[in-house]
Amino acid sequence: MADRRLQVFHAVAKHLSFTKAAEALFMTQPAVTFQVKQLEEHFNTRLFERGHGRNTLTPAGLLVLEYAEKILALSAELDLRLKEMTGEVGGLLLVGASTTIAEFLLPQVLGDFKSKYPKVQPRLTVANSETVENRVAEHTLDIGFIEARSHRDSVTTDICCEDELQAVCAPSHPLARLKTATPKQLAQYPFISREAGSGTRE
Repeated sequence: MADRRLQVFHAVAKHLSFTKAAEALFMTQPAVTFQVKQLEEHFNTRLFERGHGRNTLTPAGLLVLEYAEKILALSAELDLRLKEMTGEVGGLLLVGASTTIAEFLLPQVLGDFKSKYPKVQPRLTVANSETVENRVAEHTLDIGFIEARSHRDSVTTDICCEDELQAVCAPSHPLARLKTATPKQLAQYPFISREAGSGTRE
């Protein structure tokens, strides 16, 4: 229901790249450029400054981005609410999840969801928390499940559960002699963690 030009503009604004936006939207780059040009003609102002191999948002572009995020979110909510009222909730649901959640939490969640909405086809993408959050913000995922706190004001978040992490070491390690270890004590030794962008690492 949302204006396609706004959807395309939003993708370009998030990536600051017409090429990457085209890839995310499964469109050709000329088609993306055309949609943005139409929007600029509609508002009679430039939304991007193009040059030196990079794109930046103009002040007008920043304002349009702020409202585009609200419009796209409201449009998606309206579509869902109407389908719930008419009992016609169906189609493809793009779900993103971090590795741990995808393996241990989502099978039960998606199973229950599928029982309630049999016409919906969930499609799962597994990535680290940062990637999932970015793709939700870019509207290339409908919903994401991550282990880290969100750092984006444009993303609505809810805490669905809490988990604990445990540190493990070899029986011969000095920490193994302690009943409890403080973060300061743990920081004195090298340890193995997930990659940057992972919720577990954060």
